[in-house]
Amino acid sequence: MRTVFCILAVCAGCGAASAAPEAGPVISRFGPVYYVPDEPLDVPPDADWKIVFDVAGVPEELDAINHRIETVARFLNMHARAGVEPDRIDAAIVLHGRATRAVLNEADFERRYGTSNPDRELLDALIRAGASIFVCGQSAAAYGFDPAELRGDAKLSLSAMTALVRLQSDGYALIPWGAR
Repeated sequence: MRTVFCILAVCAGCGAASAAPEAGPVISRFGPVYYVPDEPLDVPPDADWKIVFDVAGVPEELDAINHRIETVARFLNMHARAGVEPDRIDAAIVLHGRATRAVLNEADFERRYGTSNPDRELLDALIRAGASIFVCGQSAAAYGFDPAELRGDAKLSLSAMTALVRLQSDGYALIPWGAR
């Protein structure tokens, strides 16, 4: 633990990052990132990346964008800025728990919650960038979401656990955002 703290302390003192984060180049409206002049860990531009984001939590405000989902846009943007071609990154998002509401189609989200889906444009942009979205069938059923209410580009899985195990066995690295 002391080693991790020392590494973080050294990294904090290395090179100044830009004062304001910027979005893009992959997702222009979401996922702003800071410029880091000297990368402490090499990011090989010719490597292929397979990442799965485990997302269960939601913001307290119903009309707020889920920052856990926006992290996928940040990942794509920061690695593109570091020289990784976007087509070398295969990103998957597994939504479960309360986060499953993000994949409701617009009409059903509005019918259920009385407001538009704050994550719709973000998910649209992530899909256009090549990300895959998986939704936990157990969570969807527990919240009473009919499969016909889900976005057409979301893939229904038996469970989030099933999707996470399958994706990891296919070589995806797990980024566990979970519920907090």
